[in-house]
Amino acid sequence: AVVSTQSTGSIKRFDIFHSPSYDVAEPTNVGGGLSLLAIVFCAVCFFSEIGHWQHGHVKEMIYLENAIGGKEMVPVQLDITIYDIPCEFVTLDIQDGHGRYEIDEHAMSKPDEEDKFPGVEKIDTDEGGCKFQGFIHVRNMKGNFHFTPRGDHHHPNTTIAHRIDVLKFGEDMSLDEEEMPVDQFNTLGSEDRSSLEGETHDYLVRLVRTEVLDMNSEEDIFPYQYTYTHRHFVGHHNGVPLPPRIFFRLDFSPLTLKFTRVHESALVFISRHLALIGGTFAVLKLFYNGAHIAKEGKFQ
Repeated sequence: AVVSTQSTGSIKRFDIFHSPSYDVAEPTNVGGGLSLLAIVFCAVCFFSEIGHWQHGHVKEMIYLENAIGGKEMVPVQLDITIYDIPCEFVTLDIQDGHGRYEIDEHAMSKPDEEDKFPGVEKIDTDEGGCKFQGFIHVRNMKGNFHFTPRGDHHHPNTTIAHRIDVLKFGEDMSLDEEEMPVDQFNTLGSEDRSSLEGETHDYLVRLVRTEVLDMNSEEDIFPYQYTYTHRHFVGHHNGVPLPPRIFFRLDFSPLTLKFTRVHESALVFISRHLALIGGTFAVLKLFYNGAHIAKEGKFQ
């Protein structure tokens, strides 16, 4: 028993967590208020971050992808209205570096509602124009698609004013607007251009392939972000004015931008909040003890 008492006394010498006697310690209203404040603060921090922890955050990375160049067919969703030219006299043409040249690309029949990428439908508008709505496919390489007046409108005095409501490349997906650059996938949306007689509009579209996990389907999909520059001019050939057209010249980047949703481990989350709780109580105790000492006049 004596040996046990001596060993216990030896261990006590290493105690850095001195326990005050509750007979001496006296609770106060200020101490109680600070304790409640600390508990509320820690609870608010915990519950405000637990949702963010469960949702995760989006991490970006870039990698080089050359295997798809010129091979992959990219769906293009468009909703473009040509003013003042009926559908009978305007065509959508597609051209690329593989020798493809298709004239008047549009669906001859009404698109199937179950088709994921229905062909383009030409719809005459009430104002005498033509709306192109649907999907076309272009190769992942330099090329263009363009709108050309035909027939009675194939002359330099034609105007080709237009409005672009939708122009998207690649697969469509559900996006979290707070974390993803939504506007970059439909940069030309809501573009409305007036036009002079014989004026051609030329859009240079630079595209970057994007890999992202769709939260609805839980599958990786590949939309394209893009930027563009626009110029307008009256074209001439051998001094003769040319009829106006609308060009969309495509320039695909070999880079792929990948968005990955990352979740922090539960151990890191718990450790961070334990540190927050301990730090909060330590700081409040420090200020409380300092105020108490100053009040008692012990600095003297």
